[in-house]
Amino acid sequence: MKNLILLLGAPNDEKGNLSPIAIDRSKCAYNLYVNNNNMSFLCTGGFGEHFNKTNKPHAHYAKEFLIRMGVKENEFLPFVLSENTYEDFTKSKKMIEEIAPDVLFIVSSDFHMERVRLIHDKILGYPNVIFLAAGSTLSSEELLPLREHEKNAVRRLKQAGLEL
Repeated sequence: MKNLILLLGAPNDEKGNLSPIAIDRSKCAYNLYVNNNNMSFLCTGGFGEHFNKTNKPHAHYAKEFLIRMGVKENEFLPFVLSENTYEDFTKSKKMIEEIAPDVLFIVSSDFHMERVRLIHDKILGYPNVIFLAAGSTLSSEELLPLREHEKNAVRRLKQAGLEL
């Protein structure tokens, strides 16, 4: 039995330091990893003005963080060089289907999960999936614009017909 953790990307700074959002997601994924057997990681996140302006993909920094926490190097699959949540799924779909994990765990932020589920259901639709919402350590003030952004993004997706 082999399970897969799809760790969705989040911002890092110009030096590659993970943002609090990325750290929250990575810690959530790590806790899943250490408490279960036969887990592999598929980290998403390439480059983009809004989340990573360095010369290495965001997934590289997430992997480094997880290795420092104790994840073995051989537990990582090739990076998914995506620029947004939609691409997280379109660019990982083929690899996930080829691997055919017994269970696919999708890790993202609690405030992001509605959009993640919506896109997963339309693009990937993996039958054995568990969504794991990483609790946010951001303040209420910091979360407010993120929640508003997510609300608007979900509305736009639904208007575009991206719902089941």
